[in-house]
Amino acid sequence: MKDLLEKLDWIFAGHKVGQKDGDQVRGKEKAKKKKRKTPYQEHPFKGRLVGGGGAAEEMEETVEQIAESLRKELAEYGAPGSGIDTGTSGSREEVAQMRQQQKAQADQTDAQEDSIESQIAGLRAQMTAIKKSPEPIPNPADPQSIMQTAAAKAQKREEVKGVAQQIRQLAQQLGQMR
Repeated sequence: MKDLLEKLDWIFAGHKVGQKDGDQVRGKEKAKKKKRKTPYQEHPFKGRLVGGGGAAEEMEETVEQIAESLRKELAEYGAPGSGIDTGTSGSREEVAQMRQQQKAQADQTDAQEDSIESQIAGLRAQMTAIKKSPEPIPNPADPQSIMQTAAAKAQKREEVKGVAQQIRQLAQQLGQMR
């Protein structure tokens, strides 16, 4: 497409009249042309030019080198059904079956997470009910009543601690699953 537009003699944004790709230097460096001493001397801004850059043959070789290295990597690390598939195995049925198994495992994990979350919600409701349960009012004249009230408060604290411990364990299990 760019070749077609260039043949139509359009001026692209950033190009001055008569400027070719590769005539612009990166950054704020001023492009000062130096007179060449020999006819085959390297460009004075080689490696610092924007656009153009290299010959088409060099670019094709680079693309081929990259493609070859990717093919080697795929051959070495590719696995059937993975995102990096070598293409040597894994029919559509096998891939579909593998995806179905992965979906079933994900659904099972989601169901377990939902179960744990509902258990946590139930335990929190239980803890709230324990905390809001009425406490007996001690009779200041009766030492036995004071002791019974203190024992009831201690029992209530222990129940809250036990429920809180269960919530922490379930939350830890949930964190490990995610």
